[in-house]
This record gives sequence, structure tokens and C-alpha cells, in this order.
Amino acid sequence: MNLRPFRVLSYRFKERLGLWDHRLKGNIFSKAPFLWAHGASVGEVRLTLLLLKELKPLINWPFLLTSMTPQGLQIGEGKVDQVLPFPIPFGPPVQRFFDVVKPRGLLLSETEIWPSVLKEARRRKVPVILFNGRLSERSFRRLYPFRFFFKKAFEAFTLVLVRSEEDGERFLRLGVSEDKMRVTGDLKFLKPFEPLEGIIEDLKRELELKGHKVIVAGSTHKGEEDLLFRLFKDLKREFPLLKLIIAPRHIERAHGVKELAENYGFRASLRTQQQIGWEVMVLDTVGELWKFYGLGDVAMVGGTFVKKIGGHNLLEPLVWGVPTIYGPFVQNFKELSERLKTIGAAHQVKDPKELGKVLASLLKDPASSRERAKRAELLFKEGRRALKETVEAIVGIFIK
Repeated sequence: MNLRPFRVLSYRFKERLGLWDHRLKGNIFSKAPFLWAHGASVGEVRLTLLLLKELKPLINWPFLLTSMTPQGLQIGEGKVDQVLPFPIPFGPPVQRFFDVVKPRGLLLSETEIWPSVLKEARRRKVPVILFNGRLSERSFRRLYPFRFFFKKAFEAFTLVLVRSEEDGERFLRLGVSEDKMRVTGDLKFLKPFEPLEGIIEDLKRELELKGHKVIVAGSTHKGEEDLLFRLFKDLKREFPLLKLIIAPRHIERAHGVKELAENYGFRASLRTQQQIGWEVMVLDTVGELWKFYGLGDVAMVGGTFVKKIGGHNLLEPLVWGVPTIYGPFVQNFKELSERLKTIGAAHQVKDPKELGKVLASLLKDPASSRERAKRAELLFKEGRRALKETVEAIVGIFIK
């Protein structure tokens, strides 16, 4: 039984019920009303923060950010006027949340469609905009039998801004009104961050990486670490100074991954320990993976060798121009994967054997590999255009 959803929901549970302590409630009251934006987890929060940064000079209201996960909330802290956990999505907690936050508008990212929240927003005449809307074929098939239920919820939307014509068609078939639909492009093509000059050299000095080649594996899941350690053992014979940095998708697994590395015979360290002479480092910190990708001679994106996961952000290592590999299971990023393959900016492999061959190939020829990775800039330009259109659409609703 997977207990993770229960652990996520139990985090700051009283606040999710709308039962804030007196001090926090007073602080929220003093800033309200807010423009409320919601991102489910880390990736959606990062995307939402990029959008809010563009909106801030144009919409001079206090901004509230909510997230479902502790990690999402941590990343948002200090970046907007108020950060709160998303309310338990049924009657009384949602009503109490609206009473205190008094939203002037609500921005929902991607597939965050909560009927109870939408119903309450509609009752209070709060404009609701879904941005970077996406609906995979699989999700559509799951929701389609309940389209009459969702059609009523969708009436609360003022605008539905979708990534593509295909996404738009699926939303229309679920009952979104055509006059509310706009195709604005995919914000996931945005650079998830700007590479800061000097940050990588400082990190290399801190970790004593001079003369070493580095593989960075990000957002890994159970089973992928075993795969990496087996390949790493083989690669070390050819590249004796090679190091491996692993960032488990769920930070609570970090100690277990370190122990697994030691069982394979590697000198392993947690990021917070930073032991001398490590061969494998396991990140046990939140919000650092983006810069650690910049250390890589090659990067592997996790969640792509586990069928039920469907992949994680494929662009983060490419921001640094780091050659990037991912596995066969990328249903969460199907369109992005196809685009990356079309322009030749990244490497999709079909199985562990091919992963080992491609890792060795990229480590042998870093210059041409980095040249290919730079082709991702074509997608980043599309992302900037999508951001411009999304901002214009949102501002047009809130600023008359």
C-alpha cells in the first residue's frame, strides 16, 4: 500500500481543514484579498512561480500560492506574499478557505480540476483560469464517462488556456465551452530557471570535482538506482575518476539509496554529510537538483525507466547544455520527448543495455554531445512565446 498520499495530506492538516492558528489567520486577513495560484507539486509550483513573476508588475495584488506537497510549499516560501497548503477539496474546508483568503481570482495549473473548488469560485463570482492546460489521451478516457459531472464544474472557468490543439479538443469533448478556450502553447518549454554565471564553478570547488567526470541522475525511483549502480560499476573500469550524483524523487528515500550504493561497494555520501573521497553522492536536500544538473558531463532523468511513473522534467539538464538521457516511459512528457528527438537535443534509450552504451559514448565525446544539447534552445524560444500569450490572456481578464 502506498502511504505517500496520506503523508502529503497530513502535512499541516489543520490548515488544510481551514483551521489556522490565530496568528496565521490574522496574517492572511491582513494581506487579503489575493490572486490565488495553485500548483500541485514541485514542477507545477516552479512553473507557477515563473508565471507569477511575469504577472507581478502588471497585476499589483498580493499573490497567494498553494501546493499539495511539502516540497512544493518549501519551494514557494519567500517567493510570493503568502504560501499555504491546498485545502481538503470538499465543502467546509473550501468554504473556510475562500472566507479567509477572499480570492480576486484563481489560477490553476495544467490538470488541477477540483469540482468543489470550482463550484465555490463560481458561487462567489471569482474568475478562474486554467493555464498550460493539458489532458493526455489516458486521462481523457478516464474522465470521459463522467463528462456530465465535469461539464458543470467547467462552467466555473473564465478561460481555459491549453498547450495544444489536441489538448483543447479533449477539453471541448469534456464540456468546456469553445468561447472560453485558447491555445497558448506549452509553458513546459520555458527554461525552468536561468543558469546563474559562476554557480557551477563554485559547486565544483565545494565538492572537489576538478579532474572528475560526473553523471547526474535526477528524480530517480526505486529500481532505477539499482540499474544505475550496476552500470556505474562497469563505467568505472573505463573512467576511473567518474562520480555519480543521484537525487531520489522522494527525499525520504535518500538514506536507503546511500545504503544501497554502499552495498554495491561504493564510497557513498549524503549531500548534507559531504564525506571526503565519495564516489556516489545522494542529494538529501530540497530544491538543489536544478543546479546539480549543471555539474554533469551527462545527465539521466529518472521516472523514465519505471512504467507507472511516466517521467519527470526533461529540460532541467538541457538548460545547462548537459547531454541528457531518458528511458522509454515518458507518458507525462510525450510531446516534449517527441520534440526533443525531432531536433536531436536529447537521447531516449529503450532499455538498460542501451543506457549503458549511450552513457559511455557521451562520456567519450563530450564536446559534440554538448553541441547537440544546445539545440534545446529552439524549444525554450517556444516557451517564451507561450508565456507571453498566457500573460496577455490573464491580464486581459483581471485588468480592464
